[in-house]
Amino acid sequence: MWRRKLLRFVVAACLVTSFTIFLWPEIEPHHEITTQTISNITVTSEVECEPDFDALQRLDVHKLSQYVRREIVVSPSSSDVVPIAQRLELPLFEKIHKDHRFAEDSVHQDDCLMPRPVSVSVPSILPRADASHIDFGVATTLERLNESLDAFTHWAGHTNARILALIEPDARINEVLTKAESLGVNLSVTESTEEYQHRYFSLVPHLAKNLRPQTRWTCVIDDDTFFPSMTALVQALSKYDDTAQTYVGGLSEAMPQVGIFGLMGFGGAGVFMSRPLIEQIGRKEVYEDCQKMESTGDRKISLCIYQYSDAHLTIDHRLRQIDMRGDVSGFFEAARPPPLSVHHWKSWFNADMAKLGVVSEICGDSCLLRKWHFGDGWILTNGFSIVKYSNDVPPGDKSMELTWAGDNGAVFESFLHELGPLRPKDEGKISYIHEDAIIDGNQVRQWYIRRDPELGDKVLELIWRKE
Repeated sequence: MWRRKLLRFVVAACLVTSFTIFLWPEIEPHHEITTQTISNITVTSEVECEPDFDALQRLDVHKLSQYVRREIVVSPSSSDVVPIAQRLELPLFEKIHKDHRFAEDSVHQDDCLMPRPVSVSVPSILPRADASHIDFGVATTLERLNESLDAFTHWAGHTNARILALIEPDARINEVLTKAESLGVNLSVTESTEEYQHRYFSLVPHLAKNLRPQTRWTCVIDDDTFFPSMTALVQALSKYDDTAQTYVGGLSEAMPQVGIFGLMGFGGAGVFMSRPLIEQIGRKEVYEDCQKMESTGDRKISLCIYQYSDAHLTIDHRLRQIDMRGDVSGFFEAARPPPLSVHHWKSWFNADMAKLGVVSEICGDSCLLRKWHFGDGWILTNGFSIVKYSNDVPPGDKSMELTWAGDNGAVFESFLHELGPLRPKDEGKISYIHEDAIIDGNQVRQWYIRRDPELGDKVLELIWRKE
C-alpha cells in the first residue's frame, strides 16, 4: 500500500514540475546599463557606436547616453514662397542597423548614422547682399569687439557694410583690424577716452562726420546685436524713405520697459537713422546740446531726435531688443518669420548666434530658424533646437510659448503688444538645444544636445549637405 502511495506522489510531483516548467511566465532578464570611460568621457552601454570624442570634449560632455547622426539634404525650391514651417512624413529618429561588414562585437562611427537622409526644401539661395549704403556704429572695448567679430562676420562679412567702432585706448588694435580684414568685415576703429555713456552718444557725430558718398542709412548697435540676414535687412530698409529725416527702430517686447525708457528705438535691436537725420543731429551745436541731457544711451538719441528734428519713431516689429531672461526657446521656436535683429544673446540668455548662422553656408540665410515637423512628433528649429511638445500644438498655430522671465514686473499681458498671440509654457516639453556647428568640407555639422548630468547627455548630430 505504501508503495502505491509513493508511486502516486512521484507521478503527481512530476506533473506539477512539468506544468511549472512549461507554463510559468518567462521573466525578462533585467537590462543593466553599464558604462565605460573613454577619453575622460563616461559612455553608457546604450551608445552602440563610436561617437566623435573630439566633438564631445569640445561640447563639454562628461557622460554620454546617446549619440546618433542624421544627414539632411538641402534642395532649393522652385517656388517663390516656401512656408516657414513644413511637415515631413519621415521620423527624425530611426532605428540604426549595424553594418554587418564589421564584426558584431565592434563599434564604428558609421554605426551612429541613421540609414535614410532627410530631404528638405528651402528658398533659393541668394548671393550676399550689397550693404555698401549702410554704416554701423558701435561703442565698446577692443576685447569685446574682438569677441563679436565671428558674429559680425555672418551679417557684415563681404557685404560692403562698414562698422565704425569707438573703443577705449588699446595697443592691440592692429591685431583686431587684421582679423576683421581676413573675415571680410570692413571695420574702422577709433580710440576715445570718453566715459562709455558719452562715447555711446558720440557715435552720432562720428557717424555723421564719416559718411561715405553712398551712405543712405546709419545704425547704432550694441556689440551683441546680431542680424540673421543682411539680405532681409536691406529689403526691410528699402521700404522706408532714406531721403527724409527717418528714424526706424524696435521697441522692447515688455511694456514695463517701454514705460520706463519711453517710446524709442531700443539700441540692442539697432537704431537706424537716414542720412538727412544723422546729418541734422550730428551738427556740432545740436550734438553738444544733446550731450548735456541727463539721459544716456539710446534714450538720449531718441530725445535728441525728437527735440532737434522732424522725425518720429517708425517701429519695425522685426527689430528685436529681446528683453527676456533665461529660457527664450518659445521666442525662437514660434512658427513666425525670423527677426531682423537679435540682442542680449550673450547676457540675458545664452544662444550662440555665430553658431546658429553657420548652416547658412549650405542653405542660405533664409533657412535659419526654419522649422520642420517630423513624423514622430519632433520639430527642428534650424540652428536653435529640436523639441517634442507634451501638449498638442495644432498645425499652422502661430502662438508663441511664453517660456522666459521679464524685468520690472512684466507678466503675460506685458508681452502681448509685441509678441501676441501667446500660450503658456509647456512644462513637459523635451528639448535638444543647438550648441555647436562647424563647416566640414562641403557640409555643415550641427550638434543638438539634451543635457542630463545624472543619466548622461543625449547628442544628435545633423549633417547638412547640398543636393
